[in-house]
Amino acid sequence: MLIDITEGPNTTTTTGSRSTIVALENFVAAKGLRQSKAVIGFPSAGRQEIALMFDPLVASIEHDPGGRSGSKSNPPFSEAFQADSDADGIKEVYKHYRPPLEAKVTLAGGSDPFWIIVAHAKSKGIFSAMDRVHFERTSDRNRRKLFAECSSIRLRVEEWLKEDRPIVVMGDINDGPGFDFYESRFGRSAVELILGDIFDLGRMLRYPIGRPKFGRYGWEPSTARYTDSFTGDKVNALIDHIMVSIHLNPTNDSAARVWNPFQLDEAKPHKSVLLDASDHFPVTLDIE
Repeated sequence: MLIDITEGPNTTTTTGSRSTIVALENFVAAKGLRQSKAVIGFPSAGRQEIALMFDPLVASIEHDPGGRSGSKSNPPFSEAFQADSDADGIKEVYKHYRPPLEAKVTLAGGSDPFWIIVAHAKSKGIFSAMDRVHFERTSDRNRRKLFAECSSIRLRVEEWLKEDRPIVVMGDINDGPGFDFYESRFGRSAVELILGDIFDLGRMLRYPIGRPKFGRYGWEPSTARYTDSFTGDKVNALIDHIMVSIHLNPTNDSAARVWNPFQLDEAKPHKSVLLDASDHFPVTLDIE
């Protein structure tokens, strides 16, 4: 089993006093887990890192960044890139705050490797008083930043699909179907950008969780819950995702699960642990 961590312990690149890998591997040793090894990609510009934990008896994982250094549209995730996020014919310059982790996974049994992208995309949350004053402008800007980041991820997917690589894209995308009013302004979500073009089905990623349903309390399944800043209502949101290329087959129809103890029977016995562990619920997928 591979475990992705989208808000892992910090790595201090200047002094080396803190290491994401050391912190996670010490945690695993203390808890006696099988996933005793960890890997990260390009360190983030701030706090919290993206990491993968894995069982070295089952697989080996290495950071395997793509892109072309110096490219304006498709450089490594650690470099700035250009994207026309407002459809005015002029490209803006963006940079991933937390560079997505690209990793090559080689299974111990000798089967063909596959590649993983773990992302923690731009949050659209409105947190400061000044942002609330400029709510409209801030919300629009945040979504454009999110779209730019996910377009960059999709370019990497396209690059790897041309090489016929099996691909998994997962993580906290901070967006999902019908997440907010500003999605309707663009006619799509950031997740759909990563999934690909419906007119090119062979290059689309698959979404094994299936189509979510909107009910009284929001989306089901849901991976997180937030408070609407205007109404005060609690709303369920599906913002953590797993997508796979056509090379990878889920083991069965129930291979993808969102471990929400309020919605999934299998998760109910673990309710207290899941609530203590994070403000998001895990998403899992079993593949052949």
